[in-house]
Amino acid sequence: MISLDTVQHKTFAPLVGHCFVTGEVRLELTGVSKLGHKRADAPRDPFSLTFRGAKELRLPQGIYRSECDGLGEIGFFISQFAAGSAGSEFEAIFN
Repeated sequence: MISLDTVQHKTFAPLVGHCFVTGEVRLELTGVSKLGHKRADAPRDPFSLTFRGAKELRLPQGIYRSECDGLGEIGFFISQFAAGSAGSEFEAIFN
């Protein structure tokens, strides 16, 4: 499994459009955004990942382990922030 200590914005940027799969759940990575400057003691610049799932999908916020082609297995904390006709939207923040 990939260590969260080593991932950065540039780790995920080429994966936009790829799916992260957790069991029966598929989430498409739809965006990677820089969030500002890092603190002096932080290991990286903060960034966020946005994902889209099926419009009826509802997941409680929590840590999910996922597989992604080109990246391997990773676990991260996601929160749902929207649900609409285009799908359910989720976010993971790295600071």
